Amino acid sequence: MLFALSIALAYALTNIDGLFAFFAIATSGRYRQALIGFLFAQLLVVTGAYAAGAGVTFLTPHALGYLGIVPLALGVWEVWRNMSRSGDDSDTLKPAHSIFSAAVIFLALSADTFILIAAFFADTAAVLDRHVLIGALIAVTGLIIAGTLLTKSLGSNRKVQRFFENLSPFVMIAAGIYILLDTATDTL
Repeated sequence: MLFALSIALAYALTNIDGLFAFFAIATSGRYRQALIGFLFAQLLVVTGAYAAGAGVTFLTPHALGYLGIVPLALGVWEVWRNMSRSGDDSDTLKPAHSIFSAAVIFLALSADTFILIAAFFADTAAVLDRHVLIGALIAVTGLIIAGTLLTKSLGSNRKVQRFFENLSPFVMIAAGIYILLDTATDTL
């Protein structure tokens, strides 16, 4: 269960940008579109990650640990991008006008989560895949609850948003290192 919780934490922290997109869409009066779009996007992310992870396992089982390079590189790139961004730059999201446009926004923001979860599926023994799925379910549930609570309580506090956006790349770096280390959860 600890493994599932660590997956949930990694999933949630790499999806902080999705949380704040949810927050932004929901606070614009489109809570229903945000909720359904987020759920649909996360279903596609987890399903696609599982398929990609299983495919990689089938094709190249001896090189699975090297998948950690992808989230590690993405994390480093995000840190660099955040450091080079000027204080006036802001990645403002346009409010989604439909469930489809909300889902597209969430999918666009979930590339790092997709890669991370696909790497966990690929690098984890098949008997532990259910823990990755449980972790993803815990994370999605937690993100929805957090997004709903943020919508009701914080309004548009940009300092809080920026803190979590800056934390996300470090989670990608840590997850990449974890996968590269060839841990006890790896396939045989």
